[in-house]
Amino acid sequence: MKRILLFFALGITLLVIWFGESRKFFCLEDGNCVTVWKTFFNVCYIIPGKYYGIVKPSEQYIESSNTNLITIYWSRELPNAFVFQSSGEVKAYDGSNHKFTFYDYTKDTSRLNKILYGPNAVKRADIKTDAGLMDIDIRENYATDKSGKKL
Repeated sequence: MKRILLFFALGITLLVIWFGESRKFFCLEDGNCVTVWKTFFNVCYIIPGKYYGIVKPSEQYIESSNTNLITIYWSRELPNAFVFQSSGEVKAYDGSNHKFTFYDYTKDTSRLNKILYGPNAVKRADIKTDAGLMDIDIRENYATDKSGKKL
């Protein structure tokens, strides 16, 4: 009887975790990927690359709400870094090893515009050829590239 209760409790716990948390990987054609991990209590982690860990990352991630909209930019001029722009509040954690760096687009718009866009850029899609962008709708759990194509 104890084994049945133990398996039942384990099954319920696994179902809660399975439906309460979701993790998606979004990748652009050039291989730049991001992990969007929605967790309990309205906390979402955005991690460079594909993250398979079962605990919160210790460094190099962005923490957001599960309902935020965020844009991620990449550029060859900023290796091992990405630029983010968010409609809500976010916290970026670079970590102690500084292998990856985050730049807030709204804090240094003029400098980052020169890196990401050409001098004649009019639209967001007019990003330089050596750069890319990804719009992430965390609430709806999808992302689009610079042309609006779903990833």
